[in-house]
Amino acid sequence: MKVKLYNIVVLLLLSLGLDMASIAYSAQLDENQIKAVFVLNFAKLAEWPIGIADDNSTFTIAILGKAPSSAFVKTLQSQTVHGVKVSVRHIDEVGEAKGARLLYISGTERRQLPRIMRELGNQSILTVSDITGFCEAGGMIGLVPVQNRLGFDINIVPVRKSRLTLSSQLLKLARTIVGNTPQ
Repeated sequence: MKVKLYNIVVLLLLSLGLDMASIAYSAQLDENQIKAVFVLNFAKLAEWPIGIADDNSTFTIAILGKAPSSAFVKTLQSQTVHGVKVSVRHIDEVGEAKGARLLYISGTERRQLPRIMRELGNQSILTVSDITGFCEAGGMIGLVPVQNRLGFDINIVPVRKSRLTLSSQLLKLARTIVGNTPQ
């Protein structure tokens, strides 16, 4: 399964034209590192409203709940997004996500998901998780297993409500786009 996941990551990186070669060199990528690569690519292929990124010195990714692994965190920390260094912050409560541009919601928060989504409201924070049914619960990008590889679904409704923009490249690669109706 590692080899298939690795091949998918390399294909994704090549198709998106992203410079993530340093990550893709190792055939020993574990599933959590691959998830981190996906998260980074989501961030690179999203745009936030003007004024949201007041602190342009870092791109903050908050992790709510237990991080998938130390390799997940290390993979995120060693990168840049939109020309700035990624900063990873572990948080225990949704309110601590203030200032983050991306919130990764850990599987440990599965039971709290409805409350988390309510508390986030329409903040311009890109939400990503591997929780089953994440998009259907109001999340923006859900990582999903697809025939021994990793894929993703997008719920365009909260993306639009939060005034975020996802690139057409990202939308084309999604397995499913929830709420994709004309505006």
